[in-house]
Parts: sequence; C-alpha cells; structure tokens
Amino acid sequence: MSPRPAAPAEAGTGPNGRLAPSDPPKRATPAPPPAWARTGPILAGLLGLTLLRLLFLLVGGLDLSPDEAHYWEWSRRLDWAYYSKGPLVAWLIALETALLGSAMIAIRFGALALSVVGAWLTYRLGAEAFGDARPGALAAIGLELTPLVWAGSLLMTIDAPFLSLWLLALFWLRRALFAHQPGAWLVAGLAVGLGVLAKYTMLFVVPGLVLYLWRAPESRRWLRRPAFWAGAVVAGLVSSPVVVWNLRQGWVTARHVLSQGEGAGFSALYPAEFLASQIGVLSPVIAGLLAWALWVGIREGLVRGREPYRFLVAWAVPLLAFYGALSLQGKVQANWPAAAYPSLGLAAAGLWVEGRARAGTAGRRAHDRWLISAAVVALVVVLLGHVTDHLAIPPRLDPATRLRGWAELGSEAGRLRAAMPRPEQTMLLSDQYQITSELAFYVPGSPPAYNLALGRRRNQYDLWESPSVRMGWDAVYVEEGVRPLDERVRAAFDRVDESVVLEVHRAGRVVRTFSLHRGYGFRGLIDEAPPTKY
Repeated sequence: MSPRPAAPAEAGTGPNGRLAPSDPPKRATPAPPPAWARTGPILAGLLGLTLLRLLFLLVGGLDLSPDEAHYWEWSRRLDWAYYSKGPLVAWLIALETALLGSAMIAIRFGALALSVVGAWLTYRLGAEAFGDARPGALAAIGLELTPLVWAGSLLMTIDAPFLSLWLLALFWLRRALFAHQPGAWLVAGLAVGLGVLAKYTMLFVVPGLVLYLWRAPESRRWLRRPAFWAGAVVAGLVSSPVVVWNLRQGWVTARHVLSQGEGAGFSALYPAEFLASQIGVLSPVIAGLLAWALWVGIREGLVRGREPYRFLVAWAVPLLAFYGALSLQGKVQANWPAAAYPSLGLAAAGLWVEGRARAGTAGRRAHDRWLISAAVVALVVVLLGHVTDHLAIPPRLDPATRLRGWAELGSEAGRLRAAMPRPEQTMLLSDQYQITSELAFYVPGSPPAYNLALGRRRNQYDLWESPSVRMGWDAVYVEEGVRPLDERVRAAFDRVDESVVLEVHRAGRVVRTFSLHRGYGFRGLIDEAPPTKY
C-alpha cells in the first residue's frame, strides 16, 4: 500500500505547519487616526480652560486694569498710532464695544478669544515642527496654565494680539523655510506688520531671523529669492502707519521707548528681580523646564544644528538676551520677554517626549511625575492669584490690587459729580493717567476726563485736548492716598471743598485709598507747560 501524499503546506508555513522564517505574516498597516481624534482633545482642553476663565470674569469681581481702561480711552479716539503703542489694541476694543457694548466682559472678550488662537497656533507649530502632535499639545496646555498666559487671557492688553501674531509669524516663517512655500513669506510679512501695530517687540523677529540664518547657512538662499523680499515689503507697508504717525508727532514713541532704557545704573538687585519675576509669572517648575530647554536647545540647535530646536531657540535667545542685559541697569517688567516662551515651551515639550521615549519604565514614571508636578504647581499658583483677598498678602505685593476698587471709585466720583451745582459742566481730573482712564470708564455717562501735568512723564492725554478748553467748569479731582492737596491744583479753581476719602476694603482690610476733591470755577494751571520727560 503506497504512502498517503503529504497535504500541501498553507501559505506562509513550513512542512511542519510552523511559520516559515523567510516568509513572515503580513500585518495590515493601521489607519491613521482621523483628524478629529488628533485635534479633539486639545480643542476640548482649550474650550474647558476658556469656560473657566469666562466664569471667573463674570463672578470674580475684577475691574478693568488701568492699562485696559487707557486702551479703551484710545478706542474712543481711533488713530494710526498712540503715544507709547501701536493702534491694534484700540482698533480691537473699538470693534468689540461696537458689537457687544462697553461692559467689562465685552472689552475682555478679545483676550479670551485670542488666547485660544495663540494656544492653537502653538499646538500647530509643534505638530509641524516635530511631526508629532504631543509636543504642541503639551506646550499649549502647559503654557495656558502659567500665571503669565492665564492673566494675559483675562486682560485685554497689547500682549493678547501681539502674542497671537508672533506665533502666526513663526508658523509661516517655518513653512517658508522648511516647506519651501514662497507664498508663506507674504503671510509671515503680513503677521509681522500687524504685530508691529500691536507691540513694537514684534521687531525682534528680525534678530531672530538673522540668528537663524547665521546658524542655518543652507537657508540663506532665500535671501536671493524675490519671495523673501516681497514678505519684507508687506511687513513694512502694513506697519507703516505707526511710522507716518510718529513722523507727524515728532517721534514721541521713539523718545518714549528710548527713555525706558534709561536706568539708574548697574545694580545686582535688578537682575535678581527680573529672574524672580520670570519664576513667578511662569511658576517655578515650568520656569525650570524652560531654562533647561533653553540650555539644551542652544547646544542641540544653535551649536549642533539640530532641528527643530535650531528654529525654536533662534527666536527666543535675542529676546531673553536683550531683556537680561537691560535688567542690569533698570527694572524690566515681567511680561516683556513673554514672546520667548511659546517656542521654548515647544522645545521643552519636544525634549520631554524624546526623553520619555528613550527611558525605561522607571524613567518614564519620572518624566510623568515632572509633567504632573509642573501642571499642578502652575495651576496652584494661578488659583492662589484668584483668592488673594483671603490671604494675608500686603496690598502692595498683591497683583490683584491693581484690579480692585475702580468701580467703587467711579461710583463715588459720579455721586459727587451729580451733587455739584452744574453736573453737566463738571469734568473729571487726576494727576495720574491711570486714574483718569478709570474715571472715564466707570463714572456714569463718561464725562470729559483730563490728566493734569504736575511733574509727571508725558502720556497720550498730552496729545489730546487739555482741560484748558473747559475754563469755568467745575471738576472732581482724584488722587490716590491721603495727602494735602497740591497747591497748584487748589490755585487752579476759585474754590475747593474739603476732600472726601474713599477706602477700598477687601476681606476686612483697606487695600486702596483715594482722595476726591470738588473744585469750582476752573481757571487753569498757573504756568501750565507740557511735560518734558518721556
């Protein structure tokens, strides 16, 4: 009897039915997740943060900051530029109030919306730079939790539009340099030009680009392409209104900006204060992560030429170097170097993702602990900022003090004005532009408000009509604190009543004090002259 023939082996197996080593099974390549699965979580996170901020604005009791009130004053007198800043913030507030009214929440709606735009651009820049959504998502959410960005999303200042346009410029500059899209230079130029209209810090795009091209010689060929120079022309044309305006105003903005660099001389206190302010506005752990990213990014990117760190760090270094040097001889405001932090946040997130991928189980756990601690510490610092009324913090050290008491002051000044013999011919006066702006916003009916020149620096009020056009009017004059009325103010009226003192209380403590004076028959300041200090 002949042997039974062997059954044919199945495809991919040997005679014994096992997998043939030379013919491994083919696995189906998993389909990439849909777009909504990649972007949905980041959008949901941003929406949740925005709703929390909106809720706080509605119930938190924060009045307009002096800067916001001053920009609102600008928005009532639209122009191509203003004394210290470009016009974009005034244009945006004018649009918001035209659509939504002049309530506080309407003015701040733009900051909320622009914070989402900035976070989304951070995410998209990271996704394109790393080819991975994780660094962009981590940087976007992480920076949103810092006190710096959190406060910037609540207050409608020049930083809200500026940071969004800064990120938009970086996004399109990267596309121009790496995706070889000539048209991207035009969009980047448009973003730069609009950014200059928001804040003159946008000009740091130029040294950032110079630094990048120095360390990336392969990209210098763009200097010979028409697209690059077309983008530069677009940036110049879009930002030209501020140049024309300053030319007509005797370059007051240039003089003001230069005066900001006139410090009191070298002191170790100023750099220490600058460093402490950055740790405070970023939160300690995130500040440490960004410092680490700066150090490693310079080594990996600018020294070794590794992308995307070379690109990301190139635009952060000039800003931090400039303001660090400036802090050697004077005070630097905590928000001035803010534009350096989105790209550093992306660098830190990229290094974190890379480090976690290389680490073992214990290393990944350590990476996760760092990430969680950074988010928790940042969130705790932010939350503490919302409950300072209940903490034993001296008012002068509480940043929220600047946002308290203005509505009460406006109500009291309005009450005194209404009781004057001629309320319709009673103006508002102060020796500080911040108080003048708050009075203009919070006093019912927004009566004429003026800023008296009593030895102060120049400001935007000096470019508008002076109180001398209201000769013979009465006035409510307001100053902060309790002190004898300046004799120049007393001599400017036929008669001045005794002052009314307003104390602003929070949690049973006096946090601010204002003195309100009622003057009758304004006859102008003696020897009135415009301020000479810029």
